[in-house]
Amino acid sequence: MFHPLFHPGSPLQGKFRAPLSETHAFVEGYFVPVQLALAMLGMGATLSVQDFVDVVRDVRGLVLGLALQLVLVPAMAWAFIAVLGLSPGWAVGLVLVAVVPGGAFSNLLTFLGHGNTALSISVTAATTALCVVTIPVLLRVLAAAHLPVDFGLPTQRVVFEIGAYLMAPLIIGMAIYRARQKPALVISRWAVRGSMLLIVLITVSALQSGRIRVGAYGWGPPIRIVLFGVILAWLTPYVVRLFRRYDDDNVALTVEVAVRNIGIALLLVRFFFPGTEQQGHVLYTCLFYAGLSGFLAAPVVIRHRFRQRVLPIGPRRPRPK
Repeated sequence: MFHPLFHPGSPLQGKFRAPLSETHAFVEGYFVPVQLALAMLGMGATLSVQDFVDVVRDVRGLVLGLALQLVLVPAMAWAFIAVLGLSPGWAVGLVLVAVVPGGAFSNLLTFLGHGNTALSISVTAATTALCVVTIPVLLRVLAAAHLPVDFGLPTQRVVFEIGAYLMAPLIIGMAIYRARQKPALVISRWAVRGSMLLIVLITVSALQSGRIRVGAYGWGPPIRIVLFGVILAWLTPYVVRLFRRYDDDNVALTVEVAVRNIGIALLLVRFFFPGTEQQGHVLYTCLFYAGLSGFLAAPVVIRHRFRQRVLPIGPRRPRPK
C-alpha cells in the first residue's frame, strides 16, 4: 500500500521512505479511529448535559477558544514566517499547521490534566465544524500565492469523521453516564486506558515505519518548528489568564492551541507544490509538528493534574467550588 505522497519515482523518496509498511498502514487506518472513539467514549462517560450547558452559559470561554484558534495561532504563524523569511515550502507547512482546528487528542490530554473537558470538546467540535469555511479563508489570507486553482477541502470526509469518531461515541458515553453513573465511571476508566494503549502502539509503529527522518533537511527546520510550538504553548496561558479564566479553562484552551488536527493538514498537503522538493518541506512540517504537539501540551497538563500553578510565573486561579 502506497501513501499518495510517496508514489514510486516521487522526488520525496530521497527524504522519506516509501512505501509505508503494511503494518503501519493498517495501524494508521484502523487503530487511529478506534483510539479516538475510545477516548471520546471514556470522556463522555464522565460528562453530563449540564457540563455543556455551563460552557454555553459562560460563553466567554468558548468565544476565547475560537479567537485563539482562528486569530492568535494564524497570526503567530504569519509573524514567524515574516520574521524568519521562510521559503514557500516551509511557510506553507507552518500555515497548514496553524489553520487546521485543534485535534481531538487535546480533549484526552485536557481530561488527563483535570482541565475543563466540556470546554475542550466544545472548542474542538466548533472549530472542526467551522473548518470547512475557515481553512479556505485563512489559506487565501496567508498563502494565496501558493493556493492551487482547484483547491477544495474534503468536506464530506471531515463531516463524517466529526460525526463518527467525535460526536457519536461522546453522546453514547454521556447516555451511559446519565443512566448509570457508577458503571459509567468504570467504562470511562477502561476506555481511556484502551485509548492510551493504542496511542503507544500507534507511536511505536510510526517510529518503526521510518515515515520521516528528523535530520532529513538538517537541524534548521526542526529547530524552527520547535521554537514556533514552544512560543505558542508558552504565550497562550498568559493570554487566557489576561481574560481572567480559571485554571481548568486555561488547561483546556492551552492544550487545544498546542495540539492541532494534523490529519486534516495531511489531507491538504497534496494540493501544494505537487511532485517537488517543496512538497516535502510541507509534509515534513506537518509530520514533525504532529509528533511534537503532545510534548508542548505536557507541562500545563502535568502541572494542573498535580495542583501546581498553570502559568510558569504567576499565582494559581482555581475554579471556586
